[in-house]
Amino acid sequence: MANDNDTNFSSGFIIGGILGLIGGLVFAPRPGEETRAILTEAGNEWRDKAKDLTDFAKERIIEATNEGKRVADTLREEFEDKSDN
Repeated sequence: MANDNDTNFSSGFIIGGILGLIGGLVFAPRPGEETRAILTEAGNEWRDKAKDLTDFAKERIIEATNEGKRVADTLREEFEDKSDN
C-alpha cells in the first residue's frame, strides 16, 4: 500500500513538473516563434528520452525472459533426473 502512495506521489510530482515547465514556457515574455522553438526542442528531447527508456525496458524484458527460460530448463532437467530415479 505504501508503494501505491509512493507511485502516486512520484507520478503527480513528475506531471506537475512537466505542466509547470510548459506553463512557464507558454507564459514567459518571449516572442511566439522563440517559445514554439523551445517547446519543439523540449518535445524532441522528451521523445528521445521516452525512446531510450522504451529500448532499455525492451532489453530488460528480453533478458528476464531468457533468464526465466534458463531457470525453467534447469528445473525441468532436475525434475526429470529425480523422476527417473
